[in-house]
Amino acid sequence: MAYLSTTNFAEDKDFIDKWLYTIRTGQMDLSWMKSATEKISPEEANPRRGLTYRDLNVGTYGYTDIPEKVRNNRSYAPRGAEIPDGVPDAQPWVSRKSELWAFNTESYYEEAVSRQWNATTDIPWDRLDGVELPEVTGKALSQLMTFLTEVEMIATDTPAMWLPRLNPDFIEVRSFIAAQAMDEARHAEVFRKRALTTGWGLMQASPINEMALKHLRDADSFSEMSVALHLVAEGNVLTLFRFSEYLSPTDVDKKIFRLVMQDEARHVGYGMQHFKYVLEHFPEKREVLHAHLDEAENISFAGAAATELTEAFIILAGGGLKKENIEQGIKITTQFNLKQMQEHFERLDKCGMPERRERSKLYLMYEMGRAAAENAGIKLN
Repeated sequence: MAYLSTTNFAEDKDFIDKWLYTIRTGQMDLSWMKSATEKISPEEANPRRGLTYRDLNVGTYGYTDIPEKVRNNRSYAPRGAEIPDGVPDAQPWVSRKSELWAFNTESYYEEAVSRQWNATTDIPWDRLDGVELPEVTGKALSQLMTFLTEVEMIATDTPAMWLPRLNPDFIEVRSFIAAQAMDEARHAEVFRKRALTTGWGLMQASPINEMALKHLRDADSFSEMSVALHLVAEGNVLTLFRFSEYLSPTDVDKKIFRLVMQDEARHVGYGMQHFKYVLEHFPEKREVLHAHLDEAENISFAGAAATELTEAFIILAGGGLKKENIEQGIKITTQFNLKQMQEHFERLDKCGMPERRERSKLYLMYEMGRAAAENAGIKLN
């Protein structure tokens, strides 16, 4: 291996002579044709769907029998290939199944590639021609879009930075993470475009939210990152998208939020299925997951204190800056904040962690907020 790293093949006469001899004479080695690999005949389970990753879950090419610790592959070789001497050490950080595997991982990837959409052509931008929002509403919408662009930029960076660290034996997870990064890049694109088409340009970055977002990149493990990103942060954003679609001032905005929601729901689904997989197969990690949640909840939900987002949301929810508008906006924003917390704990219930309500300071905050809202006459669904 030292030879490979120090030799300039373009100047190596022996290497060049051997290469030229092979090309000119046709004297081939062909040892690769004797690879000791399994011969299979994969078939489409559903011809309408095509040949999927799940259809390839056969024998040594399958994922069912991947051990908890992958020990025989540190290269870039795909699972099932013969690995000869001399392949480089790719130095994967994540080689344990408990760190990244999820139920239905391959299905989330297949869904991702089949439901791609185009922020340039699938949004009816022409319908915005002649649409002029009131200044206050237009600026509030642009501020929301500015914030969401920040969110999606970090949501692109975070999964992408882990991609080269994942063992290639987990090709289905790697494929999903790559697709997620593409989803998030498209979200950043569509929100930036909408901010600029409001006529008011981009507004102000959010220090509080950016500190919370930076936390996602600082995770010490892939599993910690997944809990913070897929389960908590993107769970919060999914609720935000749903409310934003409801508050959208135009049909174009509603379509944007409907499209990003379908992607975000897929990312949250992976996070839930990873969390559930770990709880069911590695119950000894339960306390570790609680520790991840302690930090993620504390940081992610702190974003509600950011005036850049909260004030813009109140204005959009109420429709203006008049007293009655602000009152209505506060009511809806309160409902939104409590709904984020409620849905967070509902997701954890579905994952198999109902005791989180008793362990979490956030749940105490939710109960106090709910009681205060009801006393103020704010109904919660």
